[in-house]
Amino acid sequence: MAVARSETPYTMTSSPQPVVAIDLGGTKALAGVVDADGTVRSRVWLPSRDLSGKPAELLDRLAEGAAAAAQQADIPFASIGAVGVCVPGPLDSSRSVVAMAPNLGWVELAVRQELERRLPNTPVFLENDVSAAALSEHSLGAGQGYDSMLAVFIGSGVGGGLVVDGRLYHGAHGGAGEIGHMTIRAGGPRCGCGRFGCLEAMAARDAVTRYVIREVDQSHQTVLTDILHGNLRALTSRDLAQAIAQNDAVAVRAARRSARYAGLAIGGVVNLWDPAVVVIGGGIAEALGPRYVESTREIAYRQILASSAREVPIVASKLGDDAGLLGAALTAFAGLAHS
Repeated sequence: MAVARSETPYTMTSSPQPVVAIDLGGTKALAGVVDADGTVRSRVWLPSRDLSGKPAELLDRLAEGAAAAAQQADIPFASIGAVGVCVPGPLDSSRSVVAMAPNLGWVELAVRQELERRLPNTPVFLENDVSAAALSEHSLGAGQGYDSMLAVFIGSGVGGGLVVDGRLYHGAHGGAGEIGHMTIRAGGPRCGCGRFGCLEAMAARDAVTRYVIREVDQSHQTVLTDILHGNLRALTSRDLAQAIAQNDAVAVRAARRSARYAGLAIGGVVNLWDPAVVVIGGGIAEALGPRYVESTREIAYRQILASSAREVPIVASKLGDDAGLLGAALTAFAGLAHS
């Protein structure tokens, strides 16, 4: 069977026009102006969780954020070549409709059309958020120099991206890389997608919060109670990192559990696909740093069957919060080059 490849090479271009890139997540969005050489000229943070289930209002906010990013960069919006948006969910094969974004309450939403209506005369190009981050990590970050790569990003959700022969692999139906919705524990907790026991339900931030609350309910003490003033459901990756820095046992165990499930999933994908490198990023992985990646790597190596594949590099993302933003920009530049 021939391997499906992206028709577009995702590289920064010599286009004189900058683009607006939008990295949309379940909790927040980041909009920024990006030049053709990869320079990020502005950053505008936008909340998104409060508008979950309200797609029209959230799209309004994204359009306003795009305009605000241009204003912050001190350039007229008319000089923007395109808008690139990375979204948390699979896209249809035309890359214009979001099939499902569980953390936003979106189903079959024509995002490209709706944003172009809000931003007249400006083309909009979409990519899955983790696929976009994989693009940037492969072109500009930890995946440089490898012909194939698996990227796994663990934060408010869990997503994956695949690079094959130096190009993003979308799969036959546009949904390749959705590692977060692999069932990793049969009969496990309900995931935002409606299924049970997905990796996202076992490793993402809400899962870590659930682990912490369970231990507190069992009378285990944790500094997170003080950090969060008793409201453990407000846990963020930064709070967890603060507790782990103090060697808080509850926080350490919760993080290790997340890393364990991430490692199980990564090991399984390596057995199936055998990428040249695995890159781990996302809010939880970045906040917890090397210890999280090391724990994930240890579990993954235990699952990998082929002895040579046990040497596959499993490394941390290099681009941090800019991975999605730069991936959205790459998507926009590639769209302009082929439009």
